[in-house]
Amino acid sequence: MEADHIDDHAKGGRDYPSVMIALCPNCHRNKTHGQDGPALAERLRVVAASLHGRWQKLHPPR
Repeated sequence: MEADHIDDHAKGGRDYPSVMIALCPNCHRNKTHGQDGPALAERLRVVAASLHGRWQKLHPPR
């Protein structure tokens, strides 16, 4: 698994859990360099936000 910034970190993407996701190396490469990378990034953005929201509900700030 590789940590991926949904918006490329080198191009100013935020370093924040709600816009990051773990991907296998093949999916990471496809998202970054593949023809369908932008569409995949948009699908992953929804998944990452959902997972982050669920995590926040389980781990509220103290």
